[in-house]
Amino acid sequence: MRYILIINSRNNQANQQKLEDAIVRVAQENPDLRSRMEFRYTEYPGHAADVAVETDEKYHGSVAVVSCGGDGTIHEIANALAYRKTPLIPIPFGTGNDFVRTVHPIYKTWKIDDYLLNLDNIVYKPIDLIKIDSFDLMGNFIPGWSSYFNNVASIGLDTKVQSDAKAMVEAKDTPFTRKTAYPRAAAHNLFGKRAHKFTYKLDLENGETVTGDSDTYTLISICNGKYYGDGFMPAPTAEVDSGVANVCVVDDVSTMRAVSLILKYRAGKHEGKEGIHTYRATSGVITTGDPSLQLFGNYDGEDFFGNRIRFEVCPGSLNLGFYNS
Repeated sequence: MRYILIINSRNNQANQQKLEDAIVRVAQENPDLRSRMEFRYTEYPGHAADVAVETDEKYHGSVAVVSCGGDGTIHEIANALAYRKTPLIPIPFGTGNDFVRTVHPIYKTWKIDDYLLNLDNIVYKPIDLIKIDSFDLMGNFIPGWSSYFNNVASIGLDTKVQSDAKAMVEAKDTPFTRKTAYPRAAAHNLFGKRAHKFTYKLDLENGETVTGDSDTYTLISICNGKYYGDGFMPAPTAEVDSGVANVCVVDDVSTMRAVSLILKYRAGKHEGKEGIHTYRATSGVITTGDPSLQLFGNYDGEDFFGNRIRFEVCPGSLNLGFYNS
């Protein structure tokens, strides 16, 4: 098989050098594999999606797309390849690499060289995507804030944390800032405004419907993968091909309770604790509790807004490449 490597031009210099060194090693150890690799660097926002669609329409699934970027690049390419034949192979090239943590749990023991040299050993399987549809106060669909996501979407405290962490990195992009931004932002927000006004209604895996019994919560996360926010684990039992979303809702709790829960939430030990509600849902609707304020959410680290949000699991909608651990 041939491989189109879509490389995010905004990758940090250290990762870029590792990639270039890995390409040299592939050329030395497996010249045939190197001859089947093509490199496309992104040139503008949305270029990764354009390259993915172009590849699918030209090769009709006989070529694989390799994402050489972070979770945002994987998200962009996954949206482009939804319901198409061309498979996506994700390589951990970002800061958090949260989606790769789920689909390749031992990724930290591998080097970029290992990912490239093992491309011919990939196993391809269909996984789920989850569709988010956003609507304004009048019920009008908002295309710009609607999307598929492959990992996690959330509304509430964690979205504010994510936004603050991104701002820290943008203000001072260093290895230390990238590694510490999310925990620092989480600690800061725990002692600020944690309450967010919204209601939710979920269609569960067993056919039942559940509705929240309050209009104020700390957060709600809708999970296809296990991790987000540089290693936080809202859905420790999530599987990307289960046909359901693991949904976690955290009540509006006191500061002391929030500190205790956030530590458990990071480690994936929060399920069953007081103030935590977990569900396996196929679809659902989340509505702002204050019509004058839009919901502020994110999917795979990308921000979105809306007065009402609907999500639905789309089983088997993306062909994904899995490395043989």
